Amino acid sequence: MWPSASGQYIVAGVDGSDTSLAAARWAAAFAEKLALPIHLVHSSPAPGPMPDIAVTPAELAERHRAYRSDLLESAVESVRQWAPAVETRPFADDRAPASGLIAAAEGAAMIVLGATGAGSVERWILGSTVLRVVTHARCPVVVWRGDPANPGPDGRPIVVGADGSPISAAATRLAFEWAELLTAPVTAVRAWTEGAAAGDSVPTAMQLLGPTAMVMDWDAVARAEAGTLSTIIAPYRKDFPGVPVEERSRRGSAARELLRALDDGQMAVVGSKGWGRFRAALLGSTSQNLLHRADRPIVVHRGADD
Repeated sequence: MWPSASGQYIVAGVDGSDTSLAAARWAAAFAEKLALPIHLVHSSPAPGPMPDIAVTPAELAERHRAYRSDLLESAVESVRQWAPAVETRPFADDRAPASGLIAAAEGAAMIVLGATGAGSVERWILGSTVLRVVTHARCPVVVWRGDPANPGPDGRPIVVGADGSPISAAATRLAFEWAELLTAPVTAVRAWTEGAAAGDSVPTAMQLLGPTAMVMDWDAVARAEAGTLSTIIAPYRKDFPGVPVEERSRRGSAARELLRALDDGQMAVVGSKGWGRFRAALLGSTSQNLLHRADRPIVVHRGADD
């Protein structure tokens, strides 16, 4: 098990869609490598009274239980065919989907959820269940997108944004841990702009050159920023000597550069802030951008409790 994982199982949310089943297979592949069971969770409340339909509430509830049982049985069979060595357990919950998933993952190493493919409306308006789970879960949350026939994970690079902040540090360590687990490389991305990067642990090139410079030597800036990234990544190279690393220091927005790197990668790991009532506003523009626009799995990770 990777060092940061304290959970005893992996949760995969299933709703009967091909996307959720593919996400569950992705989760099962991880579970197999970690020797952890996978919990397949379907959470939905029973329908309320329907005045126009001659069915009693008890009959509606029974139909709902039967539907949920069939859905979970089908999901278990699908995952067991994909990863027969993994212990697979079905769980049903009567709460709203996000509430049930968050409760089911109280002791989990991660939650894996499927999102509809990029190019659909979901690319721009991410489902409320996914956003709420990402907002409130206390373990890494994987929002899976990809090819249902080949869900992964695989040996392509794991992309991570590295800006030296504590939030970025937690995501970077997780990326290296997962890369070691999957025998995959890491692509570490640092994006920079003309202004000083707030929250960096080391001086940026703009700070080194000073605020009064009339003519900017962009080659010098690029070299300084690349040096900053190398300084940030150095401890992880030491702790994970077997993980190949590509460092990409680019001028531009973090989201744009991470998405570009993800063209050659299998997933991206991003950090998140806080866990209070207003965490949705604190998720960060980069994380939100990737969640809405990426066509591959995005892992949102907070790290240790604040």
